[in-house]
Amino acid sequence: MIPLFRTWVLAALVAGSAQAEGLDLSAADRAAFGAEVRAALLADPTPVIAALRPEAAQFSEEAAADRALLDQLGPLFQPTERGIGSDSPRITLVVFDRFPCPDCARSWQDLTRLVQDIPDLRVEPRFAEATGPAQLLLSLLDREGPDAYHAARLKLLAAPDEDAMAQVLTENRWIQDRMLRPAPEMEAQAFAALDLDVAPSYVLPGLILRGAMPAIVLEKHLRR
Repeated sequence: MIPLFRTWVLAALVAGSAQAEGLDLSAADRAAFGAEVRAALLADPTPVIAALRPEAAQFSEEAAADRALLDQLGPLFQPTERGIGSDSPRITLVVFDRFPCPDCARSWQDLTRLVQDIPDLRVEPRFAEATGPAQLLLSLLDREGPDAYHAARLKLLAAPDEDAMAQVLTENRWIQDRMLRPAPEMEAQAFAALDLDVAPSYVLPGLILRGAMPAIVLEKHLRR
């Protein structure tokens, strides 16, 4: 009977189950009707949510779509040498960034503190764009290790604009091999597939956060 009652829900909420417009019911019938409406809503509150809070219903649908897509992108969460934090994490957070991106640099500082405060957290950086800086950083990772990678990455992220980033590249003269690695292209494709368009963006199993977030907001999600 639930589908039938969905057509009555708003009338019952506005007028009350005892005086639902257009229903000629006895007192006993009204009581039974109210009980049926209550049972139907307890079983499936979606019609009320959609009617009274359409934005919440839309958000719920978008969240479900995000979760389905994340299930297909499981390899995105696999540990790499670029990651920081726990080697056996309860939760892995992926952060997408592009170059330059001062907000990404500030976000990374927050994430570095969070992995110290949350021992079972791992943070994995990923590239939002397949660019020269991405290939340079992976070259540094291979040649000199994670410390060199992260030091160079922060310098490139923190540059206020493209000209400043070019100056950073000129001043540091990092040595890059000629190998082209697939990771930047694959990660940029994942960034696009997730319908992300701002950096930093954060991806957790079952949740996507778009745009820079205060550390306290990230911590709330990570401690759930």
